[in-house]
Amino acid sequence: MSSRLQTFLALFNTAAVVGVLLAFLGHQRTSEQELEALRDQVRQASASATANQGERRAAAEAAMRMWASTHGAQAPTARGPGPSQPKATAPGDDAAQADAPPDELPPTGSFEESRTRVFTAFANEPVDNDWSGKATQTLNETLRQHLPSNSRVKALDCRATLCRVELVHRSAADSAPFMMNGLRAWPGAIFVASEVQEGEDYVVTLIAAKEGTRPPL
Repeated sequence: MSSRLQTFLALFNTAAVVGVLLAFLGHQRTSEQELEALRDQVRQASASATANQGERRAAAEAAMRMWASTHGAQAPTARGPGPSQPKATAPGDDAAQADAPPDELPPTGSFEESRTRVFTAFANEPVDNDWSGKATQTLNETLRQHLPSNSRVKALDCRATLCRVELVHRSAADSAPFMMNGLRAWPGAIFVASEVQEGEDYVVTLIAAKEGTRPPL
């Protein structure tokens, strides 16, 4: 548990981050005790500048793979049926099954490559009017209730399984607490694609995935 917390801690310690981070919040699969422990470590890290960018990027990529391996085994995806019950196999079938690719593979490549795949998937996704309307309403209500008073929504666009959200904060210090507490009502995964300083604005771009699916990392 400690190693997992440390991985996510590196992602949300935005006070000293240069560049972009990756974070996933599996709200429905994380106990309240784990969330509270994680929040405590994030608060303690908010004033720390000991971890360098390389360490944070390594932690981000490790978290990306960890999320894919754990969530992929627990949640169905939009690209295929869920896991089936084990079936009896005839003699000689074991070798064929060993050669078959697994249903879910951890993402490969760099964070930038994964981010490009997610953004491309969002751009090419059609609009599901039913889901996008409900998702937009859920996100709007969540943001209205939990977004810091000095922050605002720059853009919100939902498609068939993905929503892209751009948030503007006064500083990085407003971003980490919001990410830990403000998006708990969202039932799916959250992919933090970028956190950049634009003049006086701290702009965070995230992708919110439909429940039971995950971004194509």
